Amino acid sequence: MKISAAVVLCSVVVAAFIGRVIASDVEQLVEDSSANPRAPVGNKLATDGYLPFSGQFPYYAYLEVSIVNFSPIVCSGGLITPNYILAVANGCLKVSDSQTIRYGTAALAYRNYPWEQRINFSASAIRLHPTENIALTRLDYPVTLNKFVQPIRLPKLSDSRSYVNMEGTTVGSYRYLRNRVMSNAQCTEEQPNFNATDVHICTDRYIGGAFCGAGLGSPLTIEDGNGVIMVGLATRIYYCEYNYPTGYARISSFRDWIQSNSDYYYDY
Repeated sequence: MKISAAVVLCSVVVAAFIGRVIASDVEQLVEDSSANPRAPVGNKLATDGYLPFSGQFPYYAYLEVSIVNFSPIVCSGGLITPNYILAVANGCLKVSDSQTIRYGTAALAYRNYPWEQRINFSASAIRLHPTENIALTRLDYPVTLNKFVQPIRLPKLSDSRSYVNMEGTTVGSYRYLRNRVMSNAQCTEEQPNFNATDVHICTDRYIGGAFCGAGLGSPLTIEDGNGVIMVGLATRIYYCEYNYPTGYARISSFRDWIQSNSDYYYDY
C-alpha cells in the first residue's frame, strides 16, 4: 500500500533515564518485519521502537483514506469518543483540489485479531480546521467499547501546562516509543526551517531516540496522576537517519474547535 509522499519516517530509542542517549542505552530488537524497516546502522539513536502488549493503546486508530484515481493515504489518529477520531489534515484527511476522497476506514485494535474493528467514514464526515493542521472525522457508526478499544482523554480546559520535560509516548501502527517533551524554543533551534509556535509541541530524539515507526497523525500522550492524556498528533517527522525533533499539533490549542465540531465533552 502506498503511503502519502508527505509522510516522512523518523525513529526513537527509549533511554532508561532522562539524559543523553549513548550506544549502551540502546536495546537491541530481535523481531524483524518487512512492515517495520530496520533502524539504519549509521544512527545509533535510531530504533524501530517497542512492541505493545495487547490493549496497551486502545485509543490508537489506523486510518486508510481512499481517493478517486489515486493510491490510498495511510495515516494515524486518536479515538476521542465512540463516534469521533482526531487526526491531522495534511497528508491524512485533507487532499489537494484535484483529488476527491471516496471514503475512509478506521481500524481500532489494529491487527489485534479477533478484536479489530474496521469502521468506514464518508468524505462529508470530515471536518478540517480552517487554518491549522488538524482534523476530525465522524465514523459511520460508533465503535464497540471494550478493553481493546477505548477513547483517550484530552487536556482539560484548565490544563495550561507546556508538558516540557515530561515523558511523552508516540504510538505508530506497529510499535511505540518514549521521548522527553522539549521546549518550543529548543525545538525551533534544533529543527531546520521550522518555527514551533503555541500550536505545536515537540519531542527530543536525543532523550529517547529516533523512531523509525512513526507516521503522520501518530498520537503523543503523557501520563499524570489522573491517567493518560493525548496532547499531540505528529505533523513534522523525519527519516530516522536524522535526529531533528519531532513536531506535533498541540491539541490543547484546539479545544474550542474540537468541542464545537464533535461530541467530545471537556472536563474543567
